[in-house]
Amino acid sequence: MFNKFLLKKRNIFGLEIKDWALLVIGLSVFVGISLWTITKSSIWFDEAFGAYMIRFNFWEIARYTGTDVHPPLYYWLLKCWGMMFGNTELALRSMSVFFGGIAIIFGYLLTNKLFNKNAARISLIFMSLSPMLVRYAQEMRMYTLVAAIALAATYVLVIALESKKKLPWAIYGILVALGMWTHYFSAIVWIAHWIWRADNVRRISRKGKFIKEFFSKQWIMAYVTAICVYAAWIPVFLIQSQVVQYFGFWIPAVTPDTLINFLTNTIYYQDVSQVNGWFALCLVGIIALLSWLSSKIYKSQNDKQKQSYRLIMALAFVPSIIIFLLSMPPLRSMFVDRYLVPSVLFIAIFIGVTLSLGSDFIKSKWRILAIVLVAFFMMVGVGNVWYYGNYSKTSNASNNTKDIFNEVVAKSEVGQPIIADSPWLFYEASFYSTDQHPVYFIDANTSYGFGSLDMLKYNDRSKIKNIKQFTNDHPIVWYMGLPRGGDFSAPYSDWQVVQTIETHDTINGKPSYKAIQYKVSN
Repeated sequence: MFNKFLLKKRNIFGLEIKDWALLVIGLSVFVGISLWTITKSSIWFDEAFGAYMIRFNFWEIARYTGTDVHPPLYYWLLKCWGMMFGNTELALRSMSVFFGGIAIIFGYLLTNKLFNKNAARISLIFMSLSPMLVRYAQEMRMYTLVAAIALAATYVLVIALESKKKLPWAIYGILVALGMWTHYFSAIVWIAHWIWRADNVRRISRKGKFIKEFFSKQWIMAYVTAICVYAAWIPVFLIQSQVVQYFGFWIPAVTPDTLINFLTNTIYYQDVSQVNGWFALCLVGIIALLSWLSSKIYKSQNDKQKQSYRLIMALAFVPSIIIFLLSMPPLRSMFVDRYLVPSVLFIAIFIGVTLSLGSDFIKSKWRILAIVLVAFFMMVGVGNVWYYGNYSKTSNASNNTKDIFNEVVAKSEVGQPIIADSPWLFYEASFYSTDQHPVYFIDANTSYGFGSLDMLKYNDRSKIKNIKQFTNDHPIVWYMGLPRGGDFSAPYSDWQVVQTIETHDTINGKPSYKAIQYKVSN
């Protein structure tokens, strides 16, 4: 009975029931490995910032993120998600898993439409096992949402180019705008679309007609639609862009290893310096095979097939090159792997398509071996994601706020407050704050020089404005900070130490967080 149901030729978005069943299996694998350790790591600052922001109403969210560096769509959706499912780590982070799944669905639909079912199925394996996608599906940030929008927009763009109707172009324009309402680096996907389209038009346009044929009525309509939908936020975007370039990013300068590290992290979730021995040999072999096969495949294709293959390659590799080039002086570096999550999925599709279409050039057993080997690398990569959690490869440190908070709770009486030594730590610790163990920060010791602190600057929630009155009411307090091996002491000399708790980084073993219980006599 079930087999007969699967064999029925029922097309939904160009897929039969059997294909949807395979897609469900792939999605189940992705959701399972993403949820497996989703609550292992503490909430870190960027996540805590979003979790704190959704305490406000929708207008205030737009106001506060407007003084930070991001647009508001993700935070609006996160607030809605929290209203439906709660504000726990699992609940809020699971929205990223949801949008990661949406991205995989559109990746499958796109690959099936451009190539064939076999290419879509092999690509599904790599998308579902993608270590980088799993990594950012476990984080309460907007990167999988950007990927979902990018994959959906690309799918709709392909449909629009084949259709004479206006609706697909309007939908594409709306998706472009939604990407910009989510994260400014979605623009690199749209730039890749422009480059791909320019290349296609160049190949077929008549002499002197390139501009006219490139800026077709449909293309103009799509981007006019995008500008109109995005128009209300453009002034904020311009201000934020100037502020970021003036004050700078925390992002380190790019190096000769930057692009290679992105590739090895995509497949294995390790920097190239950490890939050694047999893994290094196998990785070099995979890259060499894919390079050779892609060249052979491209030369054997007709014009339409080449156009589809170029689209996947453009979206897989052009965005990383764009960000790399935009990180050159006099501009400030902006290359961060998580900004390229859409490319991570397109790289998975590129590998899947290449190994699928490579059947004419290599024997079946070698092709299967390559598929198994790439899948094995990615599964090891998922294991690396589970191990490292939210460990920052930039600062070489983990976030263990939850661990130190739980230790403080275990060694204190109900009602004893916890004071964070900085607003950055306050955001993180406040996520775990309870009525029995509330978290505060000291107003007089806080410099509100960054827009990301406006939520604290203009609200008195959890703010200690009179430290003397506060310690009169709470003669026993905890003071918590991140000394990172440096000196850490009370903000006032007359506080008397009762006990000290220190935690170590779960990855590198170095001292990280410290909490000191003080008795205050006024």
